[in-house]
Amino acid sequence: MRLKIVIYCSDHHLTYNIFTLNRHGVGGGISARVRMAHALAARGQDVTLYINCPSEKTIKGVTYRHWTHFDAPKTDIFIAGTSGGEQDLTSLRGVNLQTKFNILMIHGTAPPKGLEHLHFDYIYTPSDYVRKIILFEWEMEKNKSFVTHHGVVEEFFAPYWGRTPRRDPYALVYASHPSKGLDTAIRILQLLREKDPRFSLHVYGGHQLWGEEEKWPGASKPGLVVHGLVGQRELARRLQACGFSLNLQARQEPFGMVVTESMRAGCIVLASPVGAYPEIIRHGYNGFLIPGDHEEEQTQEFAARTILSLTQSPDYLDYIRRNAVVSPLSWDTVAQTWEGHWDWALGDKDINPIWGTCPECRGNWLPLADGLHCTGCGRFSKVA
Repeated sequence: MRLKIVIYCSDHHLTYNIFTLNRHGVGGGISARVRMAHALAARGQDVTLYINCPSEKTIKGVTYRHWTHFDAPKTDIFIAGTSGGEQDLTSLRGVNLQTKFNILMIHGTAPPKGLEHLHFDYIYTPSDYVRKIILFEWEMEKNKSFVTHHGVVEEFFAPYWGRTPRRDPYALVYASHPSKGLDTAIRILQLLREKDPRFSLHVYGGHQLWGEEEKWPGASKPGLVVHGLVGQRELARRLQACGFSLNLQARQEPFGMVVTESMRAGCIVLASPVGAYPEIIRHGYNGFLIPGDHEEEQTQEFAARTILSLTQSPDYLDYIRRNAVVSPLSWDTVAQTWEGHWDWALGDKDINPIWGTCPECRGNWLPLADGLHCTGCGRFSKVA
């Protein structure tokens, strides 16, 4: 059955649509919202995005309308979210929603403003890390959470004119907001170049990812190449040309799409064991978790030694890369997962949980496209 789906976000610090993602690049919250809308539309769903779009039109099956024109249309699934600016949903206060199923899609751990005036049937989180935080800090009901990891756009990693970019094993990449650990990445570059001057660091992203004014205070350093903000399609190809992705940071990452995109590109990830990263990365299997304070010299030296060792172990490096490439989910798989959860929650199809032993609450598992979801506490277990 074709569902009528409305996705709503009143953030206005950035203007965007699908072309903004592909051509210029934006942060993870916006990316997840737009990618999910288009994945659902590609599966035949009727999807309308009420966001801060530059114009109202239908693009690739998704109807774009400005959030100020939201008139509470009758719909099957209503999804509200906020991921930037003031993170405020008070614009929905007093709105009479005509919907079967209400979802709050969150991207971090801080509760948006205005939640006390709203009712949601489920809270969708991007990781078990976020689910646990909101469970204890938001006083959320255990059985009202649902975890789905973000996906990757498979077509971005397909060969272009039958060719894939040639990979430079000595090229490092940092693709994120500078505050997450750019200084650490630069220091690791310097340590590596002391051993081998072939190493370089390519920096993508910047302050504009979060709608801030761009600035680059650092002086030019040997081997450092700053590219700035590029579209996600182009970034995927550039990741395929790099050997290692540096994601050492202190910030407790709610998900970290650059990690899964790097993995899908075959760019080996080295990350701090913070937030959701341990859910995504299996140390020594599809990437590496680097313990310790990322600003401390011993942590940076350990990361540099790990990279040097890997460049001298091509068979092991290929093993990690093969596992990494097949680890991320596609957006189509995530869309299938959402549809399956709606079928189960609304009773539209005969989907029964299987007996299981969730390690957190010993509840039953609901098998969906991406893995197993506990019906008791919302815990997610990916099926390898």
